[in-house]
Amino acid sequence: MKKGLNRTLSVISKIAEIGAWIGVVAGLIVFAGSFNKDVAQEIVAGEPHMMQSIGFELGVITNTGVINYFALSMYFLGTVIAFALIALIFRNLDIILHTISGRYEKAESTSPFQKDVVKRVKNIGILSIAIPVFSFVLTTIVYVVSLINGTPVGVSVSLEGVVVGLVCLCLTQIFSYGAQLEEEVDGLL
Repeated sequence: MKKGLNRTLSVISKIAEIGAWIGVVAGLIVFAGSFNKDVAQEIVAGEPHMMQSIGFELGVITNTGVINYFALSMYFLGTVIAFALIALIFRNLDIILHTISGRYEKAESTSPFQKDVVKRVKNIGILSIAIPVFSFVLTTIVYVVSLINGTPVGVSVSLEGVVVGLVCLCLTQIFSYGAQLEEEVDGLL
């Protein structure tokens, strides 16, 4: 049962990682296209004034119905970076799953209480917090620039990643303590 669940989770995390990297590539293509006014108009045709991405919403059309090209390009840049961070989260998760199932050749053992697993859980926590922090910085820059240019747009940031990240960082402490205890027990044997 445990092995089957571990393999299933590993497959899901690998698919999610690959999907996120595909999102990065697609986002880069659309980001490049957003600098062409004709392409940009096609991108936002039929879209609401606020476009939603992973962790943030950004207004790309002003109240007067004009496309804010800076906001649009920053929206796609933010989406690319968010997808890259999510791909790294799933990469770390996949390595953890491979480690505890004995399929990761660089692992010390199959125990979840080892330094590499602790490091990976910590990475997941940091990356989870990085998404809303980056989103906040990006949306703040876009908001300030759009105010300076006289084309204000709406912005919104989701802070759910901070909660997930803090939970992962707390789990890091638990796994670190478990690794320390396991190391002490191994030293006694």
